Amino acid sequence: MRLLSLLLLLLHLAPAAAQNPGENTPKIPDSLNVIFGPGRPIESPNFTGHVWVERMLTIEDEDQAVPIGNVTFPPKSRSNWHHHSAGQTLLILDGVGYYQQEGEAIQVLRKGDKVQCPPNVKHWHGAANSHWFVQLALTKEHPDGRVIWGETVTEEQYRAGILIENEQQHAATKVSIRYHHIAKISALNTMGELGALRPALSAALDAGLTVSECREVLIHLYAYTGFPRSIQGIKTLMGTVEERKAKGIKDIMGADTSAGSAGSAGAVNDEGAKYTRGKAILEELVGRKLEGRSDYGDFAPAIDVFLKEHLFADLFERDVLSYQDREITTISALVALGGVEPMLRGHLGIAMNIGVTNKQLSSLMATLETTLGEKKTREAKEVLAATLANRN
Repeated sequence: MRLLSLLLLLLHLAPAAAQNPGENTPKIPDSLNVIFGPGRPIESPNFTGHVWVERMLTIEDEDQAVPIGNVTFPPKSRSNWHHHSAGQTLLILDGVGYYQQEGEAIQVLRKGDKVQCPPNVKHWHGAANSHWFVQLALTKEHPDGRVIWGETVTEEQYRAGILIENEQQHAATKVSIRYHHIAKISALNTMGELGALRPALSAALDAGLTVSECREVLIHLYAYTGFPRSIQGIKTLMGTVEERKAKGIKDIMGADTSAGSAGSAGAVNDEGAKYTRGKAILEELVGRKLEGRSDYGDFAPAIDVFLKEHLFADLFERDVLSYQDREITTISALVALGGVEPMLRGHLGIAMNIGVTNKQLSSLMATLETTLGEKKTREAKEVLAATLANRN
């Protein structure tokens, strides 16, 4: 609490302008959220490239003092290999950077990430290849020295971070495209817009979703839109696949979910008590243990049973779609339905708990706005903004 109070005070007193003396010193972009001010630019044999260092304050500890510093790295700049006798905590304030402990893969760090550097573990950190990077460092003093510097990070070692960053960006792009198509299918089917659903299904298949995955989205939706909407969507998918086949398009069928028998993809698990399995999955999704039933579950115990056994056991256990895919499906259906803000808020929270990013959720709302219209998505965007604010 003491540390938080000090950081809030620093934030209140933070200088607004960056110091950029010297012709060869890179100019800090106005878009970079330096927060506490960048401090002074330095050139040191312990760094590759320029860095700005702001030595802000020292927290007096019963054992050893803890200096706090703000470090701003331009693209490609980084520290040498080094270690801290008492360890170090890094809080990432803005930008994209790399962190690597000796013998381990490089981690790509982004705004909001936290790193705990263990004592006496050799590591380095700095900016990504094309991004500025701002970190807050808490480094405790130690009789053996607060920082023990080592050799320069080689170009080969640094470029390994570029490859990992590019792979992550490529994977994130593929996931965002996947979510885009799942959202359109879910929203249109929920609204009963079968004429628009047909080209949306075709576009999803063109983008690499399998027939089984599209079918599973429509199966999942019956828990939210009812059997009639779900079955109409499935029949539309059947017609779309046949039309494409007649044009010579060979779609990937994907996992065989038709039989639903033991051992097949999407099979319903019949081992153990279904209610217990469903409750365990729900606890995994919300990230906490659930004690007792909800108020509506106490009033109508049957709905609590159906929710746990059927939705979270029978549907979520099926492995054709990931939990993230199912939450994108669910959120899209809830936005299309409208008037279910408490459920929407809950499922947005679940999506964040299981790794759907803020950026992906914002992109999801943009997709739903183009699919459903601004009026239909206005309240949903407000719910998302409030949910994000409550978690920050």
